Amino acid sequence: MDRAKTTDLFFAAYRGAAHLLLRGIGCRPRRYDIEGCDLLTWEVGAEDGEPWVMLHGIGSMAAAWTVLMRDGRLRRRHRMLALELSVLGGSRVPGDALAVADGAAVTAELVRRRFHGRPVVLVGASLGGWTALRIALDHPEMVSRLVLITPGGYAEQDWGRIARLIAVGNLDDARKLVDAMFLRPPLPRSWLLRGFRVAFGSPAVTGALAKLSQADGLADADLAHVEAPTALIWGEHDGIFHVEVAERMAAALPRSAIYRIDTAAHIVQWESPRRLLAAVRDFEGRDFHDAAA
Repeated sequence: MDRAKTTDLFFAAYRGAAHLLLRGIGCRPRRYDIEGCDLLTWEVGAEDGEPWVMLHGIGSMAAAWTVLMRDGRLRRRHRMLALELSVLGGSRVPGDALAVADGAAVTAELVRRRFHGRPVVLVGASLGGWTALRIALDHPEMVSRLVLITPGGYAEQDWGRIARLIAVGNLDDARKLVDAMFLRPPLPRSWLLRGFRVAFGSPAVTGALAKLSQADGLADADLAHVEAPTALIWGEHDGIFHVEVAERMAAALPRSAIYRIDTAAHIVQWESPRRLLAAVRDFEGRDFHDAAA
């Protein structure tokens, strides 16, 4: 069997397992035709609850949000909608993946159609967090709060180093990326190495990276215009976006709270799901009215 067919089978199995997991916790799929995209989404929770829209990171899928979407307390209070932002998860989009600018435009239109003007909480990880910030800047009336988990986008960091880490061409590259993303991998290392080599070498990742430009970066002056209260949830051992970036972003954001997770690296929701839930619940209870006055 040639490599292309092997890759296709890997993604089919990966996607199938992720979709079974989402269905198993009660999520329901729905598709939207938006700006040339056949967008797959998953929903769960109280129909009349506060809307949450969840954006996964590069090389990932909506199933990354299982830790939040299966939580009984959150399900009773919120309507949670997770997008598939690339072909990996089953959406059909130009170039196989949505990056920051196109992802923000498509997500904003989805919010308009699905929630009819109700402001939403945007939850984003890595590239998804970067996209959430872009939406909050372009459509402040649309966003009530931001929950960002090791988000990308902050302009003042070593983007050459980050680009080299994410460019996976062989098994050694995959090993470096796994080491940057995990403190204690929750899956066998051999599985992660093979999976990362395939996923980060796929058009879904390379296509998203090719769409990024310097104009997508967010400087302190940009962050100063974010009106929504923002949670910055950061793995202290993140080898992609170092934890010092959280401090600098928090200083620029008008209303923010930092949650430093010392038991995780980049993918907090995999390594420290309980700590992530605790941070999200704490942020829900915070009152930012005095800070805004």
